[in-house]
Amino acid sequence: MRISSPTFRLLLLLIFVSNLVAQSKPAADLIIVNAKVWTVDPSQPTAQGVAVLGDRIAAVGSNAEIEAWRGPATRRVDARGKLLLPGFNDAHVHLVSGGAQLEDVQLHDVGSAQEFAQRVAERAQSVPRGQWILGGDWDETKWTPAKVPTKELIDRFTPDTPVFLSRYDGHSGLANSVALRLAGITSKTPDPPGGVIVRDAWGNPTGVLRDAAMGYTARVIPPLTDGQRLQAVKRALALAASVGVTSVQNMNPDYADIRAYSELLERGELTARIYVAPLIPQVDDQTKIG
Repeated sequence: MRISSPTFRLLLLLIFVSNLVAQSKPAADLIIVNAKVWTVDPSQPTAQGVAVLGDRIAAVGSNAEIEAWRGPATRRVDARGKLLLPGFNDAHVHLVSGGAQLEDVQLHDVGSAQEFAQRVAERAQSVPRGQWILGGDWDETKWTPAKVPTKELIDRFTPDTPVFLSRYDGHSGLANSVALRLAGITSKTPDPPGGVIVRDAWGNPTGVLRDAAMGYTARVIPPLTDGQRLQAVKRALALAASVGVTSVQNMNPDYADIRAYSELLERGELTARIYVAPLIPQVDDQTKIG
């Protein structure tokens, strides 16, 4: 079959244009195919895959449509039928303190005073001398017998280590003898307004501090170093990523927290979008900063 010259030229032009169009579409950095995509779009509630270009979703559609975004350097992920969801947003977090707590001793699920003491003893073996052991969330009502702990339960395991462990309700905590000494709490220390230093039959502190009395230890617990703050943020971001949280509203951060976020952003290590909501009393400072 012989093709006329005009027809041949038109065919070449169509091939050229199609190649030009194909080349003008950038290749995706990442494509995910064979997924069950929940799009949150009523007009297209589900899809098979997504294409990502930079930090943006460039396309959502069928496997064939997404494969068209594949280039030589594109990373391809086969979801093998798994559910793919948009990132979650957490509307109220305290990222630094939450990240720091991930390294604290966890006591919420202990079922006895003996297990309580054992976990504190194990932590005491791994922390540097003089570094505070914090955390807790203990609940003595889960124990048999249900009895509020005292400093004697943990003193022998922590002779050189200050300890303060909050109860799960946040209204009381247990300090060991080292922490009481650092806080200046003795049998002669008065209860602060709105707080109670729990005492034994002889008037000596048992180690339990309630409500405002916890402020005695809070004043002597050293603040996080810059390095500890960065590690706390990294731990929090890792946990967020593991459960699909990609953006947060961080309430009442310190300026040092914001500095840590900025540092991680500059390094390319900030794996979630953070909206910072400072305290209202800081509004004048924020205005000066601009």
